[in-house]
Amino acid sequence: MTSFDRTLYQRLIELLVEARRKANVTQLELGRRVGQRQTVISKIETEERRLDAAEFLLVSRAIGVDPYELMRRAETDCGSLP
Repeated sequence: MTSFDRTLYQRLIELLVEARRKANVTQLELGRRVGQRQTVISKIETEERRLDAAEFLLVSRAIGVDPYELMRRAETDCGSLP
């Protein structure tokens, strides 16, 4: 299955990684917070594994960022959607 807008998804993940790093949270720590292994976090960040909406909310909150703000920023950065 392909994404409707791969660019938007990529930007969303970039912002999530940026937020994790800014919060000084390692992949290992984030994995612990969400009940996953570090390798799962790595695969998410390299887009080897896709996040669904519920997982995105969980991961964002585990980092301590507003998931809706990340979505707004990603949408703004990628231009308006149809």
